[in-house]
Amino acid sequence: MKKPYYLVLLMLISLFSCKRDNRVIIKGDIKGLKSKWVYYKPVYPQMGKSTDSAKVTDGKFEFSFQPDTAFFANLVSISYVDEKGIRQPIAVANPYEPAKNHSRYADFVAGPGLTTITGDLTTNTGATLKGGPQTEFYLRNITLPFIRISKDSIRRNEQAARIKKIIEQSPDAYWVVYAFSNFKYYFNHEQLKDFYTGFSDESKSSYYGRRLKQFIDDQPATKNQFANSVFVDKDTKPVKLVDSTKKLNMVIFWASWCGPCRSEIPSLKRITAQFNKDDVRFVSVSVDAKKEDWLLAMKQEDMAWQQLIISQQQFAKAQAQYNLGAIPKVYLVNNKSIVVKKIDGFDDGNEERVKTFITDYLSKN
Repeated sequence: MKKPYYLVLLMLISLFSCKRDNRVIIKGDIKGLKSKWVYYKPVYPQMGKSTDSAKVTDGKFEFSFQPDTAFFANLVSISYVDEKGIRQPIAVANPYEPAKNHSRYADFVAGPGLTTITGDLTTNTGATLKGGPQTEFYLRNITLPFIRISKDSIRRNEQAARIKKIIEQSPDAYWVVYAFSNFKYYFNHEQLKDFYTGFSDESKSSYYGRRLKQFIDDQPATKNQFANSVFVDKDTKPVKLVDSTKKLNMVIFWASWCGPCRSEIPSLKRITAQFNKDDVRFVSVSVDAKKEDWLLAMKQEDMAWQQLIISQQQFAKAQAQYNLGAIPKVYLVNNKSIVVKKIDGFDDGNEERVKTFITDYLSKN
């Protein structure tokens, strides 16, 4: 009498275990490929090493992966060592671009199913890539992550609507989730949450899906809220960004390698010299990865106001908190940690605008 129940159970187990075949197979057939091996590498991290290799026989090779999770897609490259001993990528052409562009890409998106790469290294046409839905979406929308998001609010809202529609149509497309590595700095907190909600569970659990969720979680709840983080000075002493005893705090995010940031420093010197330090607190915050680069730049620039640096452990969170998609970035913050003015980038007119704003603000507060 119990047999039917066991049979049902076995059928259910079989059904769910076979729900999705997420094996990734990449087959190549490249004329003129004389290397003995080809190498597979995820594009990120950029300094990472190849994670797999495949033997080449008469220009043919094959990679095969069985990921542990249901969702698997990644931006990858396949390379070989040429006759001069130089590592070269197998560049792929995009069939959806005009032939006159002759665009070739060293990277491509590999997803579940079979991806084939065919071509001829003795010509200059590039290899031809064919694959499953993830690969096809990438080829058809290859410029998606590089759309220039408009500063104009109306145009930006139109772009947001277009991106939302793309998510609705392809909620599990790796290339859409990846695009938010750039997009996340240009849309507000509510818009980002709305975008994220539209992704499939697999996309949300992917590497870039998790990064987007963390970015959203680390953002201030409102655009005018300023996180009073603690960073360190040159002596590793912890210091808060906002001094609540001052009427106004001017916080400047910069880096030693940032040309516009360095160009802005003479203006900052004139601004800091004009205002009473009892009313205004000035602090520059470096995003340099290496402390020695920051210390050298400070010595060269001789900045006479508070100087702090963000540790690499804090950097990802700080990017979300202060929207550090680009620098220099200046925040004017009151003693209640509310942003009263923000300036993105460097412009010759910024100096007078900042001076006028500070003067007017102090006269009214």
